[in-house]
Amino acid sequence: MKGSHLRRSVTLGLAVTLTAASCGASTSRAASGGPQGVPATSPYGGPPGGSVPHAPPRSYRPVFTGEAVAVEEAFRARLDAFERKDVAAALALSATAPKADDVLAFMNTYSIRLYRINAIAASGSTATIDYEDAIVARDLKSNVTTLLAQHEVWTKQVGGWKQVSDAASTPGIPSDLAAVTVTLRDNAPIIVPTPLPQTDFAFVLKNTGTEAKGVFILGIPADLDVPTFLPVIVAIGAKRDANIAAPFPDGVLEMGATPDTPADGGGTMVFTSRLPKGRYLLLSRTPGDKPALLQKEYADFTVA
Repeated sequence: MKGSHLRRSVTLGLAVTLTAASCGASTSRAASGGPQGVPATSPYGGPPGGSVPHAPPRSYRPVFTGEAVAVEEAFRARLDAFERKDVAAALALSATAPKADDVLAFMNTYSIRLYRINAIAASGSTATIDYEDAIVARDLKSNVTTLLAQHEVWTKQVGGWKQVSDAASTPGIPSDLAAVTVTLRDNAPIIVPTPLPQTDFAFVLKNTGTEAKGVFILGIPADLDVPTFLPVIVAIGAKRDANIAAPFPDGVLEMGATPDTPADGGGTMVFTSRLPKGRYLLLSRTPGDKPALLQKEYADFTVA
């Protein structure tokens, strides 16, 4: 698996989810300046897929002790450096040598929204951190986005703890969250069951097709004509593939992307909080560095 978080970040919910260009179960992100993932060139990307995992309840917020406290402090300091666009501080907390220009480019484009830390394990000079976050465009106005599961390795050197690598994977569904099965099919609409729960929920993705595919979600206006809008999405994707900034029209909200769901396999779409009431568009795309929209494979649904 290849690519750095900086070079391979993808627009989460089209405005920015980090993910890898490969279709494996996780994304290697060693020696990166920021979290690693797929290129921020297309609105269709998402992290690599795998089986459907579980996560602790939403209320789970562990308190760390001993050396794990120092690891947590260094981890949070690095996140703060990215938020403040402090390249020197971010590099000082990295055990590898990412290019300063790449780090700054990432900082200028993306914001890392930490959702929660689930575990920190420290033994000798090595530590691991498991957490959930969202990698979003700095100008993203939505408070609700999709989540990534992240795993980082840190090492203790002269001067303190420093990050060695990170990897993104399919987010787990909290044990206290309602799960709704969404069916992905080849050359046919995505099936979202109705009515949806009137509470916080996550999507379990079931890909019945013969090819791997990812899913991304948009909040859309009540009067939007979806068939007419699909070519607009394609045009935006083409511009982003060419490294041209291309926002969605006013009223269309980029909210997140999923991992690539393997053929005849499963995945998840987990949100940071309950989806607000409104109309949504769930769309499939092909895997790869420059994924293409699967124009017959979408679902137009409403959260009441």
